[in-house]
Amino acid sequence: MRYLTRLKAFKPLALNIAPREALRATCGALFAICLVMLLSRLLFGQPTTSALMAALGASSVLAFLTPSTPLAHPWSLLSGNLLAAALAITASLWIDDSLLRLGATLSACMLCLLALRCLHPPSCALAVAIALNESLTLQWGYGLLAPVALNTLTLLAVALLYNNLTGQRYPRQPLPAPRNRHHTTDLPSWQRTQLQEQDLQHALNTFGRYVDVRIEDLTELLQLTEQQAFTRMSNHLTAGQIMSRDVVTASPKTSIEFAWAMLAKHRLEALPIVDADHTLVGIVTLVDFLNQKSFARMPRHRWNLSRGSRQRPLEHIMTAPVVSAREDTSILDLVLQLSHNSLHHLPVVDEQQHVIGIISQTDIINALYRLLVQRCHVGSVAA
Repeated sequence: MRYLTRLKAFKPLALNIAPREALRATCGALFAICLVMLLSRLLFGQPTTSALMAALGASSVLAFLTPSTPLAHPWSLLSGNLLAAALAITASLWIDDSLLRLGATLSACMLCLLALRCLHPPSCALAVAIALNESLTLQWGYGLLAPVALNTLTLLAVALLYNNLTGQRYPRQPLPAPRNRHHTTDLPSWQRTQLQEQDLQHALNTFGRYVDVRIEDLTELLQLTEQQAFTRMSNHLTAGQIMSRDVVTASPKTSIEFAWAMLAKHRLEALPIVDADHTLVGIVTLVDFLNQKSFARMPRHRWNLSRGSRQRPLEHIMTAPVVSAREDTSILDLVLQLSHNSLHHLPVVDEQQHVIGIISQTDIINALYRLLVQRCHVGSVAA
């Protein structure tokens, strides 16, 4: 039974590559390798082309099928091939024994590529091909770097153009640094409790084995996994289940004085602005009132409306367009919308953009609390 379990480790692994993506990569690799071989054969002859093309074929697989991995990065592709070729040529010129030459070339390639962060497995194959072909080295010497460079640059140019035109960013750009709207050094609130890159870096160091994936991509993948797990565990709790339905609204022509009185009467902090058809066109919050110059010049305990601003309509201070949600929006999306946009209130609209409810941060907190209590109750019953 123990041996059977070990044999299961040899079964094929799922690659999780969509058929459309596989077809896209195949077409790109076909075009690239044909173009590289055509140019190489015209400029350097058939024998040289045949000796170098196998490794370039392997490079095209990585550049088109797995372009987001570190092994397929342009720096790895170009620097790896040139460095490997230079090491193989040097070994061929100085070491006569083929066995020793092959071992020295391969080990030197691995160490140097790792040290310069340009590990590219096909580069090692290219070095082996050059080290075993003595006639090629005698004919070209270090001039062999010219066909290697041209072939690699041609492949890289096609990969850059084709991948980006077909919707696959290459190379993958680093994610922009999160902006803090409060202009402090703290991370945005929605990122403080998320999986951080330093956590993943520490886990990879503890793991102790090489993982062929960018840390940024792995972080994003795990964050998406967390979100999917939360959606599944929340039983698809939606905005319609937690929103306030008796919404107090105002029109764009409502005076600031009257709107201020409405907020005070109903103890509200936000007022959706709708037109004659009850379509959402804006929103006014306490912040919009406090941003008025008449407030900014007063001590906090004497905040009041100046005479000049009392009769101004809300359309002069309202926020538009408005970030809104639909009745079937999941609680996860609600949390993300509020957090990413630094909002405190979120109007809920129907298909015609009519206001049917509003959600506050307090509603979200209460819903999450109920969800936590339910999970704890289910866990205690199961135990």
